[in-house]
Amino acid sequence: MRKQIVLPDNTRVRLKRAELSDIDQILKLYDIVYSSKYTLPEATQKEAAAEKIASDDCRWYICVKKNQVIGSVIFRIDEANRLGKVYAAAVHPEYQGKNIMHYMVKEVVEDLCNISRLCDAIYATTRTVSFASQIVLEHIGFISLGIFPNVRRVQKHESHGLEVFFSKTAFENRLLMPTLIPELKKLYRIAQEIFSFEDALILDKLEDVPQEDTIWFIYDDNAKEVERVYNEHLSSEANKMSGFFPFHAPNMRFYSKDLKNEIFCNMNRQDGHMAIIAFKCEARNFTNLLNSFCRAAKAVAGAEYVELLVSAFDPTMQKQALEARFLPCSYFPAMRQNSNGERIDYMAMSRSFVGLDFTEIHLVKNNQKFLEAFMECWYSMVLRFNKPFDEEPGIFQD
Repeated sequence: MRKQIVLPDNTRVRLKRAELSDIDQILKLYDIVYSSKYTLPEATQKEAAAEKIASDDCRWYICVKKNQVIGSVIFRIDEANRLGKVYAAAVHPEYQGKNIMHYMVKEVVEDLCNISRLCDAIYATTRTVSFASQIVLEHIGFISLGIFPNVRRVQKHESHGLEVFFSKTAFENRLLMPTLIPELKKLYRIAQEIFSFEDALILDKLEDVPQEDTIWFIYDDNAKEVERVYNEHLSSEANKMSGFFPFHAPNMRFYSKDLKNEIFCNMNRQDGHMAIIAFKCEARNFTNLLNSFCRAAKAVAGAEYVELLVSAFDPTMQKQALEARFLPCSYFPAMRQNSNGERIDYMAMSRSFVGLDFTEIHLVKNNQKFLEAFMECWYSMVLRFNKPFDEEPGIFQD
């Protein structure tokens, strides 16, 4: 795509796919915009940027004026799930306030969802230090569907919002009537009100799974070896592997000595962000697997935030993730496409090892509701794990 864009003040700029020859200017742009604090490798490292530009699943667009790169944004496409992601948006300070990113994202999203129709949904996560990025995307047609507390560390820990753009036909094959535990009912109702969805099936009682001994994990952070083992598992043990986390490749592996339990994750050592990509769990108690993993991830890898995607049709995993102190952050309708062509709703659940601080965030209305749902679960968890002290008879009495 190469297109000339005329901005409201009659400024003319070119929208085009990034090329290898543009890398130096692109990296300079991110350095200026983020004051050298950005943690994404492709926005800070020449080799990583070149790899992304050459990748089949990446569409990197830049905005150029008089041969100067003044805007940059990256799109990635998961063809199997007809899902897209837009991220790493940046506009040169001298050109901010001219709606450049609005026009860049709008042109590409419209093409991917409604012209070339490669995607049924495209999502973005937005910084909440101001309303700006949330409002830019909402004006294009993105819908706010969640909040991720402490998800990234730039100058300090930040909470980000989830914004999703859906194609005109995105919900035609959506699987109906999610099956949820009661604690996630409010989360679903927010999405239900936005899209006029059907009622969910709420399961009030699920069988409790007996506690098990702590799993002691060995870990491997050799990224190439981890990815090799991961791909080998997908081809030979696909029936034993679970999990879903698009646009992330595993660079760290935690596994028990008997290899009955494994977790593949993506770790950003610069800000402590960790995403669980896939796992093998032969233990009956998934809660125990997650708790054991979190202890190891925090101790040996310095994890500060761990995120897990959970199907809206798997109440057992929902319950056991919640019991491992993973709290619901977002509700993403029709996120994943199964082998039957049906689109499945998913929720993001996260666990943070850093104190929550919402004093400097700015949220649009929908995401305020998701934050309230998150905090309700957080409060109920605090009560569950901090039971009141029962005074023994005779103590403190004369």
